[in-house]
Amino acid sequence: MTAGRLVGAGIALAAIFGASAPVLAGGHGCRAQTAGCQVKVRLPDVYQTVERLVVVWPATRRVVHVPPVIGTRLESEMVSPGRAHAVHVPPVYGTIVRRELVQPGTITYRSTPPVVETVHETFVVRPGKTRWVTHRDRHGQTIRCPKTSAPVTRTIARQVVVDPGRRVPVVTPPIYADVPRTVLVRPAGVRHVYQPAVTRFVDRPVLLRPAQRHVVVEPPVYGVERHAVKVQSGGYAWRPIRAHH
Repeated sequence: MTAGRLVGAGIALAAIFGASAPVLAGGHGCRAQTAGCQVKVRLPDVYQTVERLVVVWPATRRVVHVPPVIGTRLESEMVSPGRAHAVHVPPVYGTIVRRELVQPGTITYRSTPPVVETVHETFVVRPGKTRWVTHRDRHGQTIRCPKTSAPVTRTIARQVVVDPGRRVPVVTPPIYADVPRTVLVRPAGVRHVYQPAVTRFVDRPVLLRPAQRHVVVEPPVYGVERHAVKVQSGGYAWRPIRAHH
């Protein structure tokens, strides 16, 4: 809503409430009983500002011509051609030391005798026993007492194999020695020696970039247009009358 329309609506409301002031003060129809009275007032229209995107300047196209770019380049020019001739190269020998096997390793076996120990064992030949012996004491009373005889044992010795004989392998490592050997390092051959050509450099024009033609598109220019739109129509409403003391 624009400022002018807001001011106009305010003046209209002030005029309405001002016109109804005598009625409220005088109490026409309701007189002194203003507690339940209402007055009919006019409600203004409601407006809202709306923004719209508009084209200020349309898109344009223009053609841009770029001239060619010409430079110079150094190019070689042959003065005399190159030539080649053959050179015979003799073979090359050398001495290297190799580690070779002189005597291979062997494996032999040796036997260890068994280990025997004497073990003594004791066993019971006749177990002990307890029997009752009856006799009379000096007062003539018969008394019975237990009498235990010790067991009869016997100790014998016997041979026990603690470690049986084994067959143990004995490894003899191989024997190596450094032996010099003559080897061919490089065989005989023919080497071609090339005598390069004699050249010189000259400046020659060259086209670095041809002429070009570009089409440049300028984008459109947009702006914002604002205008008021009525979003709600005014009407009439009832307002309660305030009591005056």
